[in-house]
Amino acid sequence: MYPYESGVWDAVGVRIQFFIKNELGISDEEALSLRTRLREQYKSTMQGLYVEFGIDQQRYLQFVHDIELASLIPPNPDLPALLAAIPQKKYIFTNSTCYHARRILQYLHVQDCFEDIMDATMIIPYTKFEREAFPIALHLIGSPAPAECVMIDDEEDIIDRATEEGLKGILVNQNPQQNGHNHIQIPTINQLGQALAQLTKQCSPSL
Repeated sequence: MYPYESGVWDAVGVRIQFFIKNELGISDEEALSLRTRLREQYKSTMQGLYVEFGIDQQRYLQFVHDIELASLIPPNPDLPALLAAIPQKKYIFTNSTCYHARRILQYLHVQDCFEDIMDATMIIPYTKFEREAFPIALHLIGSPAPAECVMIDDEEDIIDRATEEGLKGILVNQNPQQNGHNHIQIPTINQLGQALAQLTKQCSPSL
């Protein structure tokens, strides 16, 4: 929804580091080492903190996503009309919280373009980086056929997991793909209409 390079996740990362350091009473170096291990072992820092330390997940998510948006995300006045022109139902599927997602949608003036939000708490113990999360997400929106759904994300690994579960995928990222799957790719969300047209063309039977 916003540029991959916006710095939003860097800002969240700073707050994750601060949370771990203060919650557990450890040094910056220890917090960074722990965060790295937990993410590798549990696929998310939050899940690792919950399993090993009993951290309240809602409190953690609320704290780490409480960031200043205006200094990070540029306005995108074309986005509301772009999304409104796409007739299919649209949902937010996020590794963050409903609170954070709603703030982003309101900031970009597109809150009315989406049916609902699925956040990190709804797919526990999984994350969007794991293919097991996608059947859960599909169930939450009424169990449509995976092949009828398109996952749009700025993380190549997430698109990989979605397509493994039968969804279509569009990668929104300026960086070259690394995993060899040749997903449809656009540099920003503003090219979404073209990407969907390309996807439709790919899926249409040849004459």
